Amino acid sequence: MSGDGVLTELKAYAKGTKAFFVDDAEAWVQATQTSKTVDAEARTVQMTFERDGHAETEYKFEATFDELNAKTKVLPPLCNPPQLEGIDDLTSLSYLNEPAVLHNLQARYAMHNIYTYSGIVLVALNPFARVPLYSQDTLEAYAGRMRGEL
Repeated sequence: MSGDGVLTELKAYAKGTKAFFVDDAEAWVQATQTSKTVDAEARTVQMTFERDGHAETEYKFEATFDELNAKTKVLPPLCNPPQLEGIDDLTSLSYLNEPAVLHNLQARYAMHNIYTYSGIVLVALNPFARVPLYSQDTLEAYAGRMRGEL
């Protein structure tokens, strides 16, 4: 990726953009971008993010274009828009990255939706509790049906 490619990729990052950052306790957390400085001449980028719900926690991202081109530094993974929160098929996510997938599964689990598709693959999360999904009526309703028929 050239300097122009880096600049193009950086257009997705603006004040208010949400991205994920690694967290020791929660694996990934969301943060909102508060500033961005791109110096095309020096070929550097600096961005600051504030953790959602924890204003005292700030994340700084700094890299040179060369580091981004060489993949020795990677831009923070972007969050999906709120309307995609808890969507039932992961392939519909705008940004399909590890933290976005885990966040979506967590959101669906919190809504007691233990099943999520990823294309034709069904992801099932163990609810560690009995789920009244498998009554005789439910089994009969789904028997021999294709996905989307019900």
